[in-house]
Amino acid sequence: MTVPRILVVVIAAAALTAALAPQQAWAPVPPKDCGMITAKGKRYQIKADQLRCTTARRASARYLRYGIKPRGYSCRRYTGTAIKFRCSKGVRVIFAIRR
Repeated sequence: MTVPRILVVVIAAAALTAALAPQQAWAPVPPKDCGMITAKGKRYQIKADQLRCTTARRASARYLRYGIKPRGYSCRRYTGTAIKFRCSKGVRVIFAIRR
């Protein structure tokens, strides 16, 4: 074998080894607990995923008190469950649990 052929074989073996190596598993992260707020005399625990707690608390308070959705979010209200609402925008999620 000549030097260029050996080089091609070594590069191909390295690429094959890298392709077959086990990948690191992705572990989901639970939503952050952003604390409690009071709206219309009721207490709610606010949880947020992929956004700051200050933003989540402010948006939740506006939604619970006045029904104003956060800009760009789609929101759904729930009945018959402890979850009061859930708003999402792509991977960003805000929800409130009645306590």
